[in-house]
Amino acid sequence: MKSYYMFVASLPPLPSEFDAGPIPITASTLGDRLSLLDDQDRHVLDQLADFFRWDRQPVDRSDAEVIEKHQQLRKEVHNPLVRKLIHHRFQMRTLVAAVRCQRDGLPMPMLPDMSVSKSIRRYWNQPYFQLITRVPWLEKFCRALDDAQPQLAQRHLFDELWRLWSRLNQRYHFSFESIVLYLARWEILHRWSSQNADRGRERFDHLVDEILQETNNN
Repeated sequence: MKSYYMFVASLPPLPSEFDAGPIPITASTLGDRLSLLDDQDRHVLDQLADFFRWDRQPVDRSDAEVIEKHQQLRKEVHNPLVRKLIHHRFQMRTLVAAVRCQRDGLPMPMLPDMSVSKSIRRYWNQPYFQLITRVPWLEKFCRALDDAQPQLAQRHLFDELWRLWSRLNQRYHFSFESIVLYLARWEILHRWSSQNADRGRERFDHLVDEILQETNNN
């Protein structure tokens, strides 16, 4: 049995919350560390990283493309934990897509083969698809949308995944699964900090435009 003690111990601890501070390790440094793993382990992590890259792409894919990707990953990914993490993200993506269609008065989207899809189909005309008990973040997400707070809605999604994956991490100690969950949570940190940076640039550009406009008016 392979030992990952030294490898896991060498990784800087992640913050307790995804928005609690700077990312403790850069993408390039983390990539260098992960490159030290053997081919089999790197292949598993590459599958997870490839999915994260796909998931970060624009959400305007067709329903058929999303379902095809879901089916493809179910065939190709064999590591139980990676399958679980991918399932969590697909379930969240499915619910968000269904909420958007319902709110915009659009037809029900094509749904992948997962348990929440049954509730969406059965309770399409009901608030939250009667999933509040099973999916507690859904109500908070929808309320944030109702209040025109998309950033808060996104925060609820990240917070749910962060807490879920942090609880999962408590089951593992200095194992390959610890590395998988480190990468998964690091990706949340990266996405959140990147979004904040983008918003910061937008605010700065807006401020510059205002200053230039005032200068031109003087």
